[in-house]
Amino acid sequence: MKASAPAKIILFGEHAVVYKKHALVTAVNLRCYADVRKSSNFKIISPLGTTSLDFEVHPWISFAIKNFSKIKPIEGAEVKIESEIPIASGLGSSAAVTVSVLKALDAEFEAGLTNDDIYEIARQVEIDVQGMGSGTDPFISTLGGMWLVPKRERLKFKDFDILVVDTKEKSITSEMVRKVAELRDKYPDIINPIFDAIDGITLKAVKVLKSEIDKEVNKNELSELIFLNQCLLKAIGVSSIKIDEIVEKLKEKGIAAKLTGAGGGGCVIAIGNIQNVDLENSFIVKPEKEGVRIEQ
Repeated sequence: MKASAPAKIILFGEHAVVYKKHALVTAVNLRCYADVRKSSNFKIISPLGTTSLDFEVHPWISFAIKNFSKIKPIEGAEVKIESEIPIASGLGSSAAVTVSVLKALDAEFEAGLTNDDIYEIARQVEIDVQGMGSGTDPFISTLGGMWLVPKRERLKFKDFDILVVDTKEKSITSEMVRKVAELRDKYPDIINPIFDAIDGITLKAVKVLKSEIDKEVNKNELSELIFLNQCLLKAIGVSSIKIDEIVEKLKEKGIAAKLTGAGGGGCVIAIGNIQNVDLENSFIVKPEKEGVRIEQ
């Protein structure tokens, strides 16, 4: 059976969400596809290579199979991955592969899992691989849509375009989360107020989007909030020279931009007059209402 799950973009609230602040997150119309077939042994085929269960090359898929097997013991499976989502880019590629694999395993082996079950298993996989995390990526990839987390309020929204620019620098979530945690431990009186400010920006952005359901999204106000959020993310050390260069290039065009995801690399996003932007490794996505699904 074949299943797919969407990528995600954190519009506002990176890193602060790890400390119980709000984040505004949306699934987007890039997908990871997992094709699972019964087999007498385990074989994983992906852009990273071909292996059996391998917790170094394919940690997310291997832990997904391991945790699924606790619920429905299986002797083997062939798992083939194809993805539209850039790897280690801050777009939730790891969660999308985990969730799509779990959905395909469930369908192929008739385990009877609900999407809530799939999320809970994917959440455990996130912990197994990274040691910590907010659970946001697997949640969004499973359910789709736009959400205010951690309160899990699903938002209605008017369709709008999001410019994504891939820095081609890897964003390693666990490393960046640890870096911010160390900074917060060292300077709690400085870093905690920054998280509070990011929280305020996120909640303001939600108000803007809610007020614009029946008309055009107020891109000017969202752009101002994006600019402020990026300044604060830079202050906690999760931007990079490449990210800053892209943000500055877009600023010269009158477009506010910010990193999305853990930072240190990955992708930059922007909302506004983006249709005629011609930057290397850039593309436009839209929010995606649908989460994980069976393809065939």
